[in-house]
Amino acid sequence: MTDVGQAFKVGRYAVHFHMIGAVHKSYAKGCSTHEGHNRAYTIHGTHYLRLIDNSAYHVKGHNVFVEDAAETKNYIKGNLVMKIVRSMSLLNTD
Repeated sequence: MTDVGQAFKVGRYAVHFHMIGAVHKSYAKGCSTHEGHNRAYTIHGTHYLRLIDNSAYHVKGHNVFVEDAAETKNYIKGNLVMKIVRSMSLLNTD
């Protein structure tokens, strides 16, 4: 995926699992995000998600973002993130 996400807009991320609860069969595997404008992979209010062997290159902000820290039982493994670009669009830590 190239040129994805919308800068300065909350919730407009390349891949966003948003408030869907337990997702025992859901995953993002082998995806590539590059030249992104607002975070690569976001997990919010989602549990049991598998985020495996994905990559992010030159994406603004957090590239693998667990939004509230209340998300549980997610499996994040083997992802590669390179050349993160600082963004002032959302959080100070982005």
